[in-house]
Amino acid sequence: MISNIDFDRDDDDHDGKSADLFVMFHGYGNDEREMERIIGAVDPDADYISVQAPIHRTYLGGHAWYDSAGWDDARIQAQCSAIGGRLVGLLDAAAFAGRRIVLVGFSQGGYLSYRLLADHPDVFDAAVLLAPSFHDAVATTPEPAGDARPAVFLGYGTEDRQIPEAQKNAMRGALARFADVEEHAYEHMRHDVCEREFADIRAFLRR
Repeated sequence: MISNIDFDRDDDDHDGKSADLFVMFHGYGNDEREMERIIGAVDPDADYISVQAPIHRTYLGGHAWYDSAGWDDARIQAQCSAIGGRLVGLLDAAAFAGRRIVLVGFSQGGYLSYRLLADHPDVFDAAVLLAPSFHDAVATTPEPAGDARPAVFLGYGTEDRQIPEAQKNAMRGALARFADVEEHAYEHMRHDVCEREFADIRAFLRR
């Protein structure tokens, strides 16, 4: 895990709250520096925590949150929920009180971010899901505190063949039950991110 957090910041960016804290999860076969590069393109001054996945790929390198080839959806969902439970414990600190906590994840990390948001709607305020997969074996509808619905940025490339259309549609349906979703489709983009997407994320975060 790597982080860049200025605990002395006093800028009030969102209705009197202090600066956003981004909690980030990389995609399959990468590491925590993948998300460090992405948030650097969105906001070079951001406060963030970027987490490395627990499964090391022995021969090809990099890390994974789950084995998408060898595990069924129930095991993947349980794995991501367990990881999320441990991370929520780490975030329950006075130093983060008052922060707007925003999840950011790409691909496998996008599904993990969704899972954290669904399991802990009272902890996270928003999420940026970049080409997320989807593996819920059991449909759940979170119950956020009061009438609050977390804001979610959802981005896919029109040429993304890595994530099946069925998973994309399942993600859309799951989010619609409890979140306010802003979806963007990027022409000719594959399983990737792009400068247009970064501009859209910046606009989303200012709202």
